[in-house]
Amino acid sequence: MDIKKIVTCGSVDDGKSTLIGRIIYETKNILDDQKLKLKNLSNRYGTTGSKLDYALLLDGLQDEREQGITIDVAHRYINYKNHRLVFHDSPGHHQYTKNVVTAASNCEIAILLVDSKKGILEQTMRHIKILKFLEIKNIIFAINKIDTINYNKNKYEEIKNSLDKFLKNTNSIQKFYIPTSALIGDNVVSKSRKISWYKGKSILDTIISIKNKKFNTDSFLSVQNIHRPNRQIRNFLGDLHGSIKTNQQIKILPSENTTAIKSIFHNFKKVKKLSNSYVSLDLKKQIDISKGDVIVTTNNKNISAGNAFNADVVVTSSDKIIPGRQYLIRIHNKISKITVLKIKKSHFSLKEKNININELNLNEIGEIEFTSNDQLVYSTSPKVPGLKNFVLVDELSFAIVCAGKINFELRRSGNIFKTDGKINKSIRAKMKRQKPKCIWLTGLSGSGKSTIAQALEKKLTQQNKHVYILDGDNLRLGVNKNLGFTAADRAENIRRVGEISKLMVDAGLIVIVAVISPFAKDRAFAKSLFEKDEFYEVFINTPLKVCMKRDPKNLYKKARNIKNFSKIGLTNGYEEPKKPFLKIDTSKENVALSLNKIIKKIF
Repeated sequence: MDIKKIVTCGSVDDGKSTLIGRIIYETKNILDDQKLKLKNLSNRYGTTGSKLDYALLLDGLQDEREQGITIDVAHRYINYKNHRLVFHDSPGHHQYTKNVVTAASNCEIAILLVDSKKGILEQTMRHIKILKFLEIKNIIFAINKIDTINYNKNKYEEIKNSLDKFLKNTNSIQKFYIPTSALIGDNVVSKSRKISWYKGKSILDTIISIKNKKFNTDSFLSVQNIHRPNRQIRNFLGDLHGSIKTNQQIKILPSENTTAIKSIFHNFKKVKKLSNSYVSLDLKKQIDISKGDVIVTTNNKNISAGNAFNADVVVTSSDKIIPGRQYLIRIHNKISKITVLKIKKSHFSLKEKNININELNLNEIGEIEFTSNDQLVYSTSPKVPGLKNFVLVDELSFAIVCAGKINFELRRSGNIFKTDGKINKSIRAKMKRQKPKCIWLTGLSGSGKSTIAQALEKKLTQQNKHVYILDGDNLRLGVNKNLGFTAADRAENIRRVGEISKLMVDAGLIVIVAVISPFAKDRAFAKSLFEKDEFYEVFINTPLKVCMKRDPKNLYKKARNIKNFSKIGLTNGYEEPKKPFLKIDTSKENVALSLNKIIKKIF
């Protein structure tokens, strides 16, 4: 039985749930008790008067029924003319746009509904952008509620022409335009007699007629797990794409090591060859292979590895994507850390144009550049499904921040190599007779960071220690003078301070950093640059009232009197450290007590 996966999307109240509900009802994919339940629900929650409200077949949550909207993604399975149709009904509300990405991510066909009375809305355009981003090749535009405009052909043609104009230069997408009424049933399951000027098929017959193109898939296996039944055997498990056979020569990426297949196991049985299935491989030569490495044939030309990329992303979290921020990346079975270098542009929803910005917000689609700590195996070839798709994950909350796909590898990828000198950190530390470290002082403006930093520097220098202070304001007068106080600039500020601190620690110094560093993510990034027992976060936890009273730079006064003055790190926006190495309250502890506390705990 042929399986087709279809996502429905569109603006609020465009009739998505009603459409699928009618298809379920008219194709008799509903049981007698479900019919009775639908009748009762229609009487209680229905919005169609005395008629059955087919949308209630899908709106399963209490809030959905009461509000008459779709919130969560609903999945329905339909058997029709020897086809298995899997419908994913996605929400129309702007705040649930990320659910559209979830619903559409594994579909080949999309039905995008447009209310013929309201026409094309912002959310319509946003959903088209998402479908293009997900590379869905077949889009059925259901110009719905055609009965409410008396089956007006001119209005239908106007909407069709507008959509065609918006979708220009998208020859890879197969487009279908169908005037429909999901409520009445026009052109849903069968052809409507009321629309004599329309010569095409109904929605359901159009779905059945779509033939998905099949590509010859390159053979590869992304290692999902490593099984060691004993010390002599290591089996590599994963989902095989393409075909393999015993004694076949293979290559491991990114290491480029080669060997041959000794044994192939499938369903606990040894087989000689296998195609497109879950598999366990035993290799002739025991070489270092990790989870997320990719096994390919030696004649592979479409799969490669790199560490700097251009990518398109759609933001699914309330957290912004900001240049300089570090995230976890999950690409096939590989997990690594990446740093966003640049946001190239945002693909604006309402118009077919690009906007240059320095951050991406929830539901926005944009283009970014990033580098990874490790070599990532990827492919942008249609013959290699799935090796360009990824998600970015917040390091602290582990929430998914965005979904993305790699467009291409940056030219710098693979051309930059770390050079290790003959004199290392350990030798430089021994010369200075000290253990290098970074003491990171964070807190509100006026909390006492600079005062403690200067006193600590003097105290340690008297003990013949080699110390240097990196003060936030001093750095903004020099290396960071081109940065402002937006969230993106603050993230870049801390990234630079962290990297400079790392170099100083590598030089064998004790570096004292005194910066507000209001965001937990940026402090976590700074900490990640250092080895264990090299980074000490000290939270100068002075109450806001005390800081405002001190106000050594008149910043709090400016925040009160100047409109649009940035209040981050002053009266709001500061994210307190949850588990700092040390806490100091300068309203209760004088400088001498604070220094003794730091020296006793850290030195």
